[in-house]
Amino acid sequence: MKKNIPSMVFVLSITFTFTQSALAQQLNHYVIDKIPAKEMTKGIMLRTASGVNGTFGQFTMKKDAFVPMHSHENEQYSFILKGSVQATIGDTVMIIRAGEVVVIPPNVPHSFKSLADGTIDLDFFAPRREDWINGTADYFKK
Repeated sequence: MKKNIPSMVFVLSITFTFTQSALAQQLNHYVIDKIPAKEMTKGIMLRTASGVNGTFGQFTMKKDAFVPMHSHENEQYSFILKGSVQATIGDTVMIIRAGEVVVIPPNVPHSFKSLADGTIDLDFFAPRREDWINGTADYFKK
């Protein structure tokens, strides 16, 4: 009788890795208004939370507040919940209004200017924003 030990080891290894990975993730529940807001620059407040694979950020912006041109490795989904922004994404300039979403591919330069006081932009990033997590994002300082 021939034993197939390598296959059994492989299955056990995958099962152990999957179980370990699943246990490392946590269920998190947030109340956005209770997440501490950080002033990124004059007129822009940011609240963030990150999971294992993604980050969301809620920007609250005063009229004419400006997110400088920058790029990052993350795919970005920007959902304007209130107000509107003028976005420059690569060579394209567009107005994004409440109820609209734009998906920005990784590494594409982009900037935003708020067109209304109290604009709320809810962004999601994948993979997660390590530069926000470790405090090395510097594009607001330019």
